[in-house]
Amino acid sequence: MSFHEQEDSIILLESRADSSKPKQQALHAHGYAHYPFVQFSAYRDSERTFFLIGITSVVARGFDQPVQWCEWQPLNNGSQQSAPTVATKAHMIYVYYDQLPRLYVVAMVNCTFEEEVGIKNEGGLLFITVSVGPHLGDTERKLALEEKKGTASDLIRKRNNPPSLKIAFCGPPLHGNIRADWILQWLMYYHYLWKEKAHFFFYNVGGLGDSHRRVLDPFLKGGYLTIIDAVDQNIFPSWYHNQLLFINDCLHMTRYLSSWTFFHDMDEFLFVPRPRTLDKLLDRHKEKTFITFGSIPSATSLCADPPLKRSHWLVQRFLWMQKRPHCLSDQDPWVCLQGPGARKYVVNPRKIIAAAVHNTALPSEGGINLNATMARMYHYHGALSGDAKLCEKKVNVSLPRDQLEQEFPEVQQYNTDLSISKAVDKARKYCALFLKTL
Repeated sequence: MSFHEQEDSIILLESRADSSKPKQQALHAHGYAHYPFVQFSAYRDSERTFFLIGITSVVARGFDQPVQWCEWQPLNNGSQQSAPTVATKAHMIYVYYDQLPRLYVVAMVNCTFEEEVGIKNEGGLLFITVSVGPHLGDTERKLALEEKKGTASDLIRKRNNPPSLKIAFCGPPLHGNIRADWILQWLMYYHYLWKEKAHFFFYNVGGLGDSHRRVLDPFLKGGYLTIIDAVDQNIFPSWYHNQLLFINDCLHMTRYLSSWTFFHDMDEFLFVPRPRTLDKLLDRHKEKTFITFGSIPSATSLCADPPLKRSHWLVQRFLWMQKRPHCLSDQDPWVCLQGPGARKYVVNPRKIIAAAVHNTALPSEGGINLNATMARMYHYHGALSGDAKLCEKKVNVSLPRDQLEQEFPEVQQYNTDLSISKAVDKARKYCALFLKTL
């Protein structure tokens, strides 16, 4: 008798023997397929409210509430003993789940208690109850935040006083092979544009090495730059190296730190044509929730060769810009909104709860979308990467336009634009003096 025949006989005998009894077969889960909530940071927002910033599994997002309860436990004279706890239902906030699905999506937890907690400066512990299984009672209690004594009073003081910074910049995740010289030049440009009134937050996911840090050392030592090393973020795959996670972490981190918080990439240069200035624009719209800027792409395959000046940086050799702002819809390109317009923006962080890449998420109203003639981002796509193919064609700028178009027909779709090249000249002079003082 073969093995399969023996096996069939055994199954037949078992079925006859147990035919009067129902057979039970259980499913046994081992480990976690996806984590229901992966926390990155936690911030107190007010006397009653905390926000936890993290990501959640798309499965938990679709079929469950990953975080169910929040619980506050005050410390009595530094001890947890005999300290009464206060609980409240957790409210989940999701950012762009449908547009950018990945294994994990950005999720925030709003813990708002019915009464003020921790305002007597005794410190405390914030716990969350997380779903860990398919049944109603499958939960775990996790520590989300340990608040030190005095934290609440410090927050109230900051909230009731003008921010210490005019501007905060929240950078994208820095990954891969990055040009150290480009980052330094970009940083010097914005240090000039924002007149030393800004602090920069860089999120490093492997792109910044020791050589980059040495280049950036003057800004680090001067207190203008903070580098946040996001450890193990690649274990939890979310859209574009967890960019949305870092955007929302930085938003809540700068809520009471800055008057304005900028979100854009390091291959984008903001330009405000005269007679306007950035300070005047921000002051004019200080009551707005956000301000968005149109994006004009540069032809990074075309480079001025020879450069207009020998000392010119790489960005000053990219002189050809599209004639109209980027727009992937039938909108007016000069006010093309959100993703189709690849717009970037600045927010009043005290008025925003959640943010996305090209626009705010919560709320999405109360701002202004500037016409790109008033202010715009010049986008040098890919220039940050050391692997990008730049300057594939060397263009002699001194040639007459008609001759230039004969040699390089693609030039016809671009304008020759020296706006950034001239602005960078001013930034270089300004920062040369600044760097000597550090």
